[in-house]
Formats: sequence, C-alpha cells, structure tokens
Amino acid sequence: MNKLMPSSTPSKMESFTGRKKVLLAPGHSLMDWIRLGRSEGDLSGVGNNKLQVTAAELAMHNTQKDIWMCIRGKVYNLTPYLDYHPGGVEELMRAAGKDGTDLFDEIHNWVNAESMLEKCFVGTLSDSAKAPGVSVARPRGSISSSKPIPQNPTQDWYQNDKEVVIAIYTRWKEMKQEFVIVDISATEIMVETLIKDFSYFVHIHPICPVTDNCRVEVTANGKVEVFFEKANVKENWNYLGTSLKFNDAFIKSKCGDCKYRQWTVVSNQGVTHDTRLICLKAPAGCRMIVPIGYHLHIRADISGMEIGRSFTVVLPSLTKPFSDADALKGKSLYLMVKNYPGGALSPWLCSLKSGDKVDMSNFDGDFDFSVLEKTTYLTMFAAGTGFTSMIRLIAHALFTLKDKKYPVKLMFFNKAQKDILWSDQLQELEKMFPSRFSVTHVLSQETDLSWKGLRGRVSGDHVKKCVLEMKTTPNPLFCICGQWAYNDVVESLAKLNGLTEENIYVFTQRI
Repeated sequence: MNKLMPSSTPSKMESFTGRKKVLLAPGHSLMDWIRLGRSEGDLSGVGNNKLQVTAAELAMHNTQKDIWMCIRGKVYNLTPYLDYHPGGVEELMRAAGKDGTDLFDEIHNWVNAESMLEKCFVGTLSDSAKAPGVSVARPRGSISSSKPIPQNPTQDWYQNDKEVVIAIYTRWKEMKQEFVIVDISATEIMVETLIKDFSYFVHIHPICPVTDNCRVEVTANGKVEVFFEKANVKENWNYLGTSLKFNDAFIKSKCGDCKYRQWTVVSNQGVTHDTRLICLKAPAGCRMIVPIGYHLHIRADISGMEIGRSFTVVLPSLTKPFSDADALKGKSLYLMVKNYPGGALSPWLCSLKSGDKVDMSNFDGDFDFSVLEKTTYLTMFAAGTGFTSMIRLIAHALFTLKDKKYPVKLMFFNKAQKDILWSDQLQELEKMFPSRFSVTHVLSQETDLSWKGLRGRVSGDHVKKCVLEMKTTPNPLFCICGQWAYNDVVESLAKLNGLTEENIYVFTQRI
C-alpha cells in the first residue's frame, strides 16, 4: 500500500510501490488453488489428526520444503501454497516457523485466512506456547512509527427542533468530511472518524429515533459535526443516549476488524469489451465517501472459498464527475472492474445484475489528496486498469481545483484501441480543458494500420519528455499506476531523469 509522509508536512511526498507480486507459473492462479483444495481434500500433511503445536515444533518447520506458519493461533502448513502465493516465496518465508499474524494483518488484514488456508490447517498453537512473531518493517514512504500519537478526541452534542448534532473535536487541521463514516439503525448510531492512522468512535443507542439521513461538516480547526434528522420534529432530547461497546474508543485503524456492509447493485454497464462500470448503493443508514486515492475491499464466496480483493473507487463519468447526487452524499459509489480470464472474483462481479448484493468494507489507504492543491504540474502514467487510480485525480484537479490552472497530463498505455477505458470521454475532456488537460495514448499490440498514435511499451523517451516539462515548475507531482513491473520501470526512469521521491507517488494497482 502506498503511503504519504506525515500530514504535518503535507507538501512532501514519498513513494512506495507496495510489496511486489511475482509472475506465477501457469496453473498456479487463485482459481487453480481452489481447484487443488477441492481435488485433494486435505493439504495439511496431518490428515484428520489435528495437533496441539508447541512453539518449538512450529520453529522446526522453517524451510521452503517444509513451512508452517501461525496466524491468529492457528497453525497452517503452507508448503503446498508456496507456488500459488502472489507475493512470492520470499514473502512467506519471512514468517516460516513463526507467528505471522502481524505480517498477515499488515498486508492482508481484509483476507479470510481461515477460508483461504482451510485445507492447510495443522492445528492450534498450544495455550502455553508463544511463538516468535515477525517484526513488520515499515515500508519506504510509510508513516513513521515514531510519529506522535494524535490527541484523544472528545465529543459533545446539542440539538434544535429538527436535528440532533454530535460534535467531535479532533484537533487535526487536515481533517476532511471524507474521513467520517456514519452508520444509523433503529437501535444504534456509530460514527467512525479517521484521524491519521487512528479511528475514533462515537457509538450510542439514541434516546429517541432519528432518520436514515445525516450530513457532515468539518471546520478548519478539525471540529466534526454530524447532523442527524429527528424522526419526531420538535421532540426535546434530555440526553443523547446510552453508550455502546465502541463509544469513545480511540484505536489504531489496523487493529480493528475489517468491517463489511452489504451494498446493492444499481447498474452494471459496459465500458469496453471486457470492463464494466458498476454502481452500488449503500445500505440504509450508511454514509461513506471514499477519499481520493483510497480503495475498499470486496469479499465473496467463490466455489466454497471466501475470496477478497481490493478495488479503486471511480466516478460515474469523467466529463460529468459529480452528476450523481447520492455519490456526493456518500450513499452510492462506482467501481470499474475488468473481467480477467480465469480470475476468481472479477467474473462474478462483472456478471452482477441490478438488485444483487455485494459485501464491501470500509475504505483503506492514506493518500493525502491535499497535495493536489499544492502541486504546480500533474503528470500521470497509467497502464490498463491502472487508469482507475487516476480518474478521481483528474476530475479533482480539473473541476474542483479549476482555479489552480496547472497542467494535467496523462500517458495512457494499453494493448489496443479497444482496451482504452473511457476513450471518448478523454477526448471530450481535452476539448473542455484545451489549455490544461492532454492525454497521450501508447499501444503495444494494435494491428489496425489506421492508428496514427504512438506504439510500443513505456520507454525512457516517454518519461524523459514529461519529466523535463515538469521540472520547469517548483512542485511537480508524478503519479504512476499499473502492474508492479511497469511501476518499477516508470519510477526508476523518473528518478533517472531528475525527479525525487518527494515528487513521485506510486499507486498499487487495485484491480
């Protein structure tokens, strides 16, 4: 996951390409892993004789030919899974013979390990055993572990005839309304406020009922106000309500369980021959606006195994980005999903119809999109569906920050013309912002001789030309998103041509 440096110095940026995926051998996809588990039945090596494993015994299984790992007190034989792990053998070997819970949660906190590794279950770590854990090194560009912990927020409330208002004093000047998630039901109100990498909760059983509607306002000093409509207008509340489990809790965001809600498919429209734009409606009482540069997780049962994947939130349109009033209120959102042949989750998502249900989590990420206000030149290099990470950056820069006037340029790499996402809208956007926005397409496998644009793959010339233009301004921003090999090449070329990590941000491709 990409990280920006602490928000106390938001003008400085660092890049992090994320843990790399490896190129798996044919026959070793996630679907192949599912098929293997179904055909073999048991991959643990111990059959039905599940064990009580001591720390000493766990430590003995620490080689590529015999690797056990403990995750949340359960021990798994990962030897048969090594060649199927998209992060590669080396990543798994970091926790060979150890407790890998912290490592797993740092990278895959939204993945159901019990479902994924069910066939590899050896047994439980004995109560008296304490296996050595894996120290999770902070990746380059991550928020430093020495960063001061934010002050504990406080809460208050007040009312008028129509509304009851919960006030949260975060004391964080970078606070934005996107960092507030609200869930309302007949028996409880939960407000989660994200402050840097912490979450603060208001969790109550209200004394009187409220409607499903709410709105959020944030002041410059970090005060958050959440306005709830009273179900009974003019009813006077003597007190706010009864505290529930998480009320006034202030915890590291990674320490909590990944919360899922059931969203409803509103529409599923074609974008290209293999990519769909899916609109989803939030469950009643939920208000969640995913910040720019963030992503969320989807889970589904595929062939008896719970599969999870991350997806980038996009917009209903590039030329009319704010046309959906529900999306602006946090009541709906959009995903652009490519149907990968042999994929585990994407074929199911692309087949969804109006009314179907999807389990989606809270958002995740830490991209500081206020840097878009400070930049003087925005260049984006996107390959294929890496374009999804750029959609909201483009719209925010051109439509929301229209007075900034800085250039916005997109280098878009695809195989053929049929693969270009929102090709017509990109062309229309150039007409709408002729002095600010430009897109250059580069195709690697186009056979149509009428194509007059650039051909080939990303090269030093592509990057050099863009970087030379950017370096004439004081605060350029260079964003990259594609497969990990593409990301590495483009980042290296950008640095070779004079950009520093302060000017580069690499998104991990989410779909």
